[in-house]
Amino acid sequence: MGRSKLYLEYSQTFDNPSLVSLLASSLLGKPITQITYIHNFGDLTFAKATNKKAIEMLLLGIHLFQDNYPERTKIALQINTSIYYNMMFPILKKIVASELLNKVHALGTEGWEESLLKHIDADQLPAFLGGNRTDPDGNPLCYSFVVHPRDVPEYYYLKKSEKKLSSSPGVKKLTITRFSKVELTFEVTEPNSFLVWEFETKYRDIAFAVYFQENSLKQSKPVEILPKQRLDTYYEPETGIYKCIKAGTYIVVFDNSYSWIHSKEIYYKISIKGFDEIEGSDEKTNALIM
Repeated sequence: MGRSKLYLEYSQTFDNPSLVSLLASSLLGKPITQITYIHNFGDLTFAKATNKKAIEMLLLGIHLFQDNYPERTKIALQINTSIYYNMMFPILKKIVASELLNKVHALGTEGWEESLLKHIDADQLPAFLGGNRTDPDGNPLCYSFVVHPRDVPEYYYLKKSEKKLSSSPGVKKLTITRFSKVELTFEVTEPNSFLVWEFETKYRDIAFAVYFQENSLKQSKPVEILPKQRLDTYYEPETGIYKCIKAGTYIVVFDNSYSWIHSKEIYYKISIKGFDEIEGSDEKTNALIM
């Protein structure tokens, strides 16, 4: 089933707030047409914030929401917005309409409870978000009306996939010996370009990081912009995208220096693209067509 079809089937959940609005209108005796949203980014990680497929799905979801419910949002309060949020949001906001973008408030990781109470009555705000409302049994997590994230049941787990990137057109191969690393440099001449990557290991994991060095400061030490993390491509290739705000040299590092025994075989595709290329690629086009 394609992503677009999945989103179309899932999009009925966007109508749930309509039912809430109708109920509120009935109880208050006046039309309620806008909704306050709370988005909790507390579980956002490096892998999620830079995952290309996840970002594509978010872009599609934003398109779907804006095209069908442009006036629904009163305000969007985004809590627990960490450094990983700051990596992802510049990409997403490229397609967010200015009217909607002005309603988005990133509240950071501390003090957001007070900000929520400026917009939502304490008696309506769940206790776990800083309000007074609980379930009838006193549970502050309010399971009776809040759907919390849960672990995916094991029967949904994927089996180990075949390694396909290694045989795809244009792929490059690296062999990284134990106690060593490889640095790949990419020159960005146009600010706000995108560094796009896809890679997989034949076996085991590899550490991955991205650094930046301004061309005018070649003698300076490169600055880490994506922290080094060990990534496993057991199920599928690792994909990611990063907005290059500045022109300069971007350095992608595959690091196997922690391995005492094993060399790592890496298959990868890494390129610099403009936003038009991101939107116009076959994969992106398929994702955005409704």
